[in-house]
Amino acid sequence: MKSLLLLAALGCVSANLSWNADCSNIDDAARRWVESKKSQNDVYIIGLTYCRYCTYAKDYLGRMGFDKVYTDNLDETLAGRPDTFAVINYVYCQYSKLKSAPQVFIKGKFIGGFTDTRHYYYTGQGVYDAYRAGKYSHYYAYKAAIKKAAIEFVDEGVERTKGGKFFVLSKTRCPHCFKAKDCLKDANVSERKIELYEINDFKTHDEIKRYKQVKTGSPYTPLLAYNGKILRNHGALVEATGCSVY
Repeated sequence: MKSLLLLAALGCVSANLSWNADCSNIDDAARRWVESKKSQNDVYIIGLTYCRYCTYAKDYLGRMGFDKVYTDNLDETLAGRPDTFAVINYVYCQYSKLKSAPQVFIKGKFIGGFTDTRHYYYTGQGVYDAYRAGKYSHYYAYKAAIKKAAIEFVDEGVERTKGGKFFVLSKTRCPHCFKAKDCLKDANVSERKIELYEINDFKTHDEIKRYKQVKTGSPYTPLLAYNGKILRNHGALVEATGCSVY
């Protein structure tokens, strides 16, 4: 049987899995194993015991409201599980096309790796899924969790800008958002230094705007942050970048 090499990706957002994927040779026992775990559990994760980003993903799943997670650690022996290669090969071919851990499923839906799982929380969709799964006792508890997700989205995004990066929450038809993007482009800011999200359809949308009003006095997009601080307005962005878009 083909071997599976597990590699820790230090400094990255995953642990690498190395094997020769073979989508022409799907093991039926592996298929049954994965599909049963997906259907029997609200959350199913392909993981590794030493994978720190698997742990971080579980933290965000807990914030969503999922208190129980089934983790299929590939470096552990689990009773009844088919060959490890066959399991990850099935998930790779059928769902993820990822050779890394974690790989997260919520209510049978493939979400992605750590960054995708975190984003699923930030948008509020993960909280909504948990609410639909009966993880909140009433609607107001769910709405409080949405508010918390919105605030943490902003606060953690601002924190990630330390070191000279930008965080932008935009909307697709927002004139001031267009102007902010033009400013960043005019200043030749690398895309690698910009974390940008269009929040039109986020379930956290309204709470993000309310939180922006608390922080800046205005609820309107874009929300802009640079180097660990929220920028109050476009003038602050011009000052931070030196752009010529006023």
